[in-house]
Amino acid sequence: MPSGSSSIRWEGAPQVQRGGAGENPAAPRVGSASDVEIVLPGRGLQYQGQLADLSPDGCVIQTKCRLEPGTTVEVWMRTEGMPLRVAASLVERQESGVQFLFQPMPARKQAQIAALRTELGLG
Repeated sequence: MPSGSSSIRWEGAPQVQRGGAGENPAAPRVGSASDVEIVLPGRGLQYQGQLADLSPDGCVIQTKCRLEPGTTVEVWMRTEGMPLRVAASLVERQESGVQFLFQPMPARKQAQIAALRTELGLG
């Protein structure tokens, strides 16, 4: 792990790292790239949120949704102006947000996640 970086870890999921010394891990990222929606396909439920952390394998979203661990959702994001929808499972619900583990995805979506990480200053 690079010197001066912090990380968030949840049991059974990959480590999600934040870069940069002096960065507040609890502070939400600002800008449209960090705006996300959590969607339950077929149920018509949507929750707005902000990306707090993002890795190739999962994310942390600050939101007030009350979904249960194990719930499968789609996380809707935008990178470089293009929509990105990723299937994910809720790993852990916390007071200020939720942690998701992405389901396997094609290389094109993996590249979009990498681009969004760069856009957010994480990659």
